[in-house]
Amino acid sequence: MAVLMVVGNVARVPSSIFDPAYPIPALIANNYGEMMSIPLYDSALMFAALLLLVVVVIFNILSKYVIINLRVAV
Repeated sequence: MAVLMVVGNVARVPSSIFDPAYPIPALIANNYGEMMSIPLYDSALMFAALLLLVVVVIFNILSKYVIINLRVAV
């Protein structure tokens, strides 16, 4: 919910890095209650959650790789 409040909660594509946005955690948090009322909406939200998980795992793997390479270089 902190991401939702900080980023701006505006459902449109930002044109600048400083414009308000609508991140994936905010999408999931805002629409989780409506998930059962619309057909296939639950699978769309779960796919958004899967995309978020994949992005986080990729960043974690890359950061581990950078940390290991920095330790070897020092």
